[in-house]
Amino acid sequence: MTQPIDMGHTRSASIDFSASAWGYTKLWLINVLLTILSLGLYGPWAKVRNNQYLYGHTSIDNHRLQYLANPMQIFIGRLLAVGVLLIFWGASAFWAPMIFIGPLLFIAAMPWLIVQGIRFTYRNTAYRNVRFNFHGNYWGACLNFIILPIVAAVTLYLLMPWVIKRIHQFMFGNCSYGDRDISLTTDTGEYYKAALIAFALSIIFFLVAFLVIATPLAGYTAASEAGNDMAAYAALGAMLPLFIIIYFASFLIQAFFIATIRNHIVNNLEAEGLAKFTSEITVTGYLKMMIINGLLILFTLGLAFPATKVLKLRYLSSKTTVHLEPAIDHVSNTVEGSSGAFGEEAAGVFDSDFSVV
Repeated sequence: MTQPIDMGHTRSASIDFSASAWGYTKLWLINVLLTILSLGLYGPWAKVRNNQYLYGHTSIDNHRLQYLANPMQIFIGRLLAVGVLLIFWGASAFWAPMIFIGPLLFIAAMPWLIVQGIRFTYRNTAYRNVRFNFHGNYWGACLNFIILPIVAAVTLYLLMPWVIKRIHQFMFGNCSYGDRDISLTTDTGEYYKAALIAFALSIIFFLVAFLVIATPLAGYTAASEAGNDMAAYAALGAMLPLFIIIYFASFLIQAFFIATIRNHIVNNLEAEGLAKFTSEITVTGYLKMMIINGLLILFTLGLAFPATKVLKLRYLSSKTTVHLEPAIDHVSNTVEGSSGAFGEEAAGVFDSDFSVV
C-alpha cells in the first residue's frame, strides 16, 4: 500500500485500488447466479456485496472507503416501486387516458428520482467513518437533466458542452463531506475545446473511412450490376477495414473527451479546507484501457464485464492523487444512516443511483 507523502502541512496520497479482476468476477458471477435462482429477489444483496467489494478495496491515506447501504432497504424500495408500476398498469387497463398520463408522470418524477438516487449513493458512502451528502434539489435536476438538454437539442447541440458542464456541477458541486462543502469550479471553454477537437477528429475519421470505402463500394456496385456475385462478395469483404477504422476511431474520440474532461473536473474539485485532487489521465493510456476492455467484452460475450470495471477503476485510481489538509483528521459526521424514505429506496429500484467509486 502506498504511504502518504509529507508535504509540510499538506500530505499527498495516491488512491490505492487493490481489487482483483478475477476476485470481483467470481463475486459478480456468484451474485448473478443467486439473483437468477431467486428470481431477482437477491438483487439488492448482490448490489450491496458488489459495491462493498469495490469500495472496500479503495484506500486513501491508509483509510478505506465504505459502502453502508442496507440491502433490505433497497429490497423494500424495489417492492414499493413495483407496486407503483402495477398501480399505473392496472389504472391503464381500466382508464385509457392513463396510457398517456403515465409517461408524463414518469418524466415529472425523473428529476426527483435522480436527486434521490445521487443522495442515496452519497449518504451511503463513507471515508474515515464520515459520510458524504448531496444537497441538490428537484428543480435543479429538472433544469439540468430535462430542460437544458432539450434546449441543447433545439440549438442543434451547440449548447451541449455547456449543458454537460452544468450537469457535472450539479452532481459534484452540490455535495458535502461531513460538515464541509465540496465545490467544483469548471470552465465552459474547456468543455467546448474538448468537444470541438472531438468533433474535428470525427470529421477526419469520417473522411478517411469514406476514402477507404469508396473503391470497394464502386467495385461492389459494378460487380452486382454485372451479375458477378463472387466479385461482389470480394469487394464487400474489402470494406472490413472501414469497420476497424470506425471501431477504433470511436474509442479514440471517447478517450480524448473523457480524459480531458475528467482531468478538468478532478483538478478543479475541492473539499473546503480538507482536500484537493490531481488527475493525470492521458489520452493514450485511457485509449489503451478502453481497447483492452472492449476486446475483453467482445470475445467473452460480456462475461468479462466485472473484470473490465476493475481494470478501469485501477487505471483511474493510479492516475489520481489526493492532497489532504490536517483538518481531514477532525471532520464531524453530520449525516446519519438513511432514514428509509421511499425516495431513497425507490432510487435503487430504477437504478437511478450513481456510483461514487
